[in-house]
Formats: sequence, structure tokens, C-alpha cells
Amino acid sequence: MKVIEINKLYHPWIGGVETHVKNIAEGLNKTANVEVVCCNHTNTTNTEYINDVKVTKYKAIGRLFSLPLSLSFILNLRSHQGDILHFHLPNPLAVLSTFITRPKGIIIITWHSDIVKQKFILFFYRPLLHWFLKKADHIITTSPNLADKSTFLTPYRDKITIIPLGINPHHYPKNEGPTESQRFALFVGRFIYYKGVIELINAMKKTNVHVIMVGEGPLKEHILTQGKELIQNKRLTLYPFQNTESLNRLFSRCEFFILPSTHPSEAFGIVQLEAMIHSKPVISTNLPTGVPYVNQHNHTGLIVPPGNVDDLAQAMTTLWTNPSLTTSLGKNAYQRCISHFTEDQMIEKTKQLFTKALTSKE
Repeated sequence: MKVIEINKLYHPWIGGVETHVKNIAEGLNKTANVEVVCCNHTNTTNTEYINDVKVTKYKAIGRLFSLPLSLSFILNLRSHQGDILHFHLPNPLAVLSTFITRPKGIIIITWHSDIVKQKFILFFYRPLLHWFLKKADHIITTSPNLADKSTFLTPYRDKITIIPLGINPHHYPKNEGPTESQRFALFVGRFIYYKGVIELINAMKKTNVHVIMVGEGPLKEHILTQGKELIQNKRLTLYPFQNTESLNRLFSRCEFFILPSTHPSEAFGIVQLEAMIHSKPVISTNLPTGVPYVNQHNHTGLIVPPGNVDDLAQAMTTLWTNPSLTTSLGKNAYQRCISHFTEDQMIEKTKQLFTKALTSKE
């Protein structure tokens, strides 16, 4: 079985979808022939092998609405022929390229999220997207929430298979190194509009919780300004993105994890799993996406309305002041992660779907 994985970008570019595509490509490549086709983040085209997976990155001439622009990608997509063409959406460039060049193969889409912010481009893109969804043989969503609540997918329910994202538990060892000097809750992510970082700062002002925020992004200066007093009082600590070992240590030592996302651009929140595998409860928001599918209210953590600073502060205080509850929810979080969200399960379900698609075409 020859599989072409098609995405906007690829490792070492940092992003949740990019990490997922890498995991899928390397997992499937153990029993299938997998090739990745994507855009480069530079004005060069190159083909390389990354962990035994062939990766072709076509040069980008720029970016528009966070989408790489690459004429080379459009012109060359058809040359990458496989039994399965596995597209990861949203990716308007890949959809346009398919419409123009009509590559051969069974089309399977993983629908990671709706397009939320770019209303202007969506006005023109919507008809093309529906053409592509009709053409697809199968559509994967990473949670039943996304399948049920995405208005784009409603006409295509009979094509949908639920395959949750997963992590490799062996990549998250318990870290027994030195602990932080004081208790802390943890946030990890980009400092951008939909992550709820400003709401988190405002909620902290209503609590006694010490939070470590790990990340970078355009809202960093705003965080520094809004959280100046918290930083001075040593209740807010900012770290840049950390290496794997340091991040594991923070997950191991935190009291709980906070994912206060405010917009459906947060489609799944795989970082929740990284906390759960360390037996940490999660505070997340009730978005119409996979986020509340991963974290279950009063079982693996607490769920609050997106953007509600008061409820977020109350949830933080509840876990901060109730260590027995925090421990109990953390144990449940670990069990849910192991039973529902491992990389092996994700890859096996994907492989089964691909095999089914091939068999039905014979």
C-alpha cells in the first residue's frame, strides 16, 4: 500500500497538525510505503528522508492567512501517485491543487478543524471545499464532537470515521529531577488569540494560584503588561518553549494543567493528553470541538465556558485548594489517556480504514 500524506508543512515545523502527520507517517511506514508532500517554509524545494519517511517540501513564495503559497506544490502534486491520498484539512492550497491537477488515488481527508477566523477567504473557498468533500471516499474526524457540530460536515455524515489523536506513552517518562521552588499550575502553548492567554491572566488575578506559562507568540508583550504585578509577586512565570526533557519535568511537577482556549480553532488540544499521561487533571473549556471530548468534566478535570474569567478562576481555586480531588481526577485522566488516546490505537484504526478503502475499490 502506497500512502501519500499531504499537509501544509512538516517537521521540524512546530504545530499540532504537523506533529500528528509526522506520527501517522512514521507509524504507517512500518507496514506501508509512505511519502509526505507539503510546502516548505522557505523559498527552496527539497526532498529528504526524516526517520525513514520520504518528505518532499515545495518552495513557498510567501504566506496568506497563515497558508503557504506554492505554485510548485500545485504543479507537482499529481506526480506523487499512491493508493491512498491522505489530506489534512484545513488546507485550501491542497484542495485547489487537487481541483486543478486531479491526482490519482483514493482520497481520504482528516478534518482537523473548521476554518474559523478567515471569513473573507472562506466566502470564495466554500464551493471548492464542498466539491472536495463530495469527492472524498472517507472523512476522518478526531472526535465525535467535531463530526456532530461542524456545519461543513453535516451533508457527509455517512463518510465519517472517528479516529482520536493519540500520543506515545513511552515518550513521557516520569521525571524525578529537582522540583520547582513552589507549587504551580501549567499552561503550554502559543501566545495567540484563541488560546485564552489573556483570560488566564485575568483569572489569575482572582486567585492565589502560581502559573507557569510556556510558549511564545504575538501576545507575549500583552501578557507581560497585563501580568506585570503577578510576575513581580512571583505568581506568574514565563518560559520559552522547552525541550522534551524540561517539558516532561514541568508536566510531572505541576498541580494541574490549564487549556483556557476561547475559539473553535482549538480543535482537539492534544497538549491535554501530555498532561493526562502524567496523571494531571485538566481545566479546559466547553468548545464545540474535541477539547471537551478529551477532558471530561468532574472525571478527568474541570470544564468551564470559554472566555468566562470568573468560572476559570473558580476552577483553578478548586483544584489548587483540594489536593485529594486533584489527585483523584489526575488518576482518572491517566486511565482515560491510556485507554482512548494512544498513538498505537490511532495508527491501527487509520491502517484499518485505509485497508477497507482499498478493498472496497477492488
